[in-house]
Amino acid sequence: MFAVTYFPGLGWMSMRRLMGDTPMTHLEDRLERFETLTAECELIAKLATDSSKREFYLKLGEQYRQLAVDIRQAIATTAAA
Repeated sequence: MFAVTYFPGLGWMSMRRLMGDTPMTHLEDRLERFETLTAECELIAKLATDSSKREFYLKLGEQYRQLAVDIRQAIATTAAA
């Protein structure tokens, strides 16, 4: 509410960073986003009737899945440090 009232246009993520949000939380947010995008792409691919679109969303989902794997590795590395 503070960001909306006093700083219109300043997003929640920006406010969290200003208020001392840790890099780990940012990585976890990214991980959650990539996992969501992966699931959405898989669903769209499953529902697609056009084979080229199905293939496109399957490939896109794989790219998001790989990004999620990379983020998990970054989280593990950060946690181990």
